[in-house]
Amino acid sequence: MKDKELNEKESLELIARMIRNTRRNLDTGSGNVFLVWGYVGVLVTLAVWAGVTFTGNPVWMWGFWGIPVVGYLLMFLLLRKRQKPVKFYLDKILERVWGVFGMVCMMGVLAATDAGRYETILPLCAIFFSLGSIITGCIIRYTTFFIFPLFGFLWGLKNLLYTWGEVPFLSSLLWFVGVLVFSLIIPGHILNYKARKENRNGEWGEV
Repeated sequence: MKDKELNEKESLELIARMIRNTRRNLDTGSGNVFLVWGYVGVLVTLAVWAGVTFTGNPVWMWGFWGIPVVGYLLMFLLLRKRQKPVKFYLDKILERVWGVFGMVCMMGVLAATDAGRYETILPLCAIFFSLGSIITGCIIRYTTFFIFPLFGFLWGLKNLLYTWGEVPFLSSLLWFVGVLVFSLIIPGHILNYKARKENRNGEWGEV
């Protein structure tokens, strides 16, 4: 039995349906991965900033390891309570994209720590987080996922290549909070908004 060949219109409709399904799977209210990692990152970074500011003790820097610990714990708890959605090809691509960026980010942090170049850690993480959101936006065709994370990417690139070590550490922490807001939190809330709109209208439009 031969597979039915799709014409141009049917192919475009199939691609559009896959993109809509991927958008739905990315957003599940409180289980939105962008919001989980964004808010965890912001809260941990502000805690580190407050600790270093008021105590002057650099040991607070170890608090950054709370981001992967708390983040993965919350994801485990949230995903365990959710009904697992049917995964499509684009879902698997996004999983691999974020898996690669997460692994590369961790390797960059470990390498910078081993080399004693701590000032490069936040710019590297900003670049990887932002690139992950930008690629996600390209795949699901959300222009806002490109515009907002671009701020984080440019900040990370500028600090890594041009002002390496010149930005005061405490100021760089606050800038990193801004990166998380633009690269993860704003896109996450956009997904939530589009999910509510889709539930009312039954269709996902483009941003």
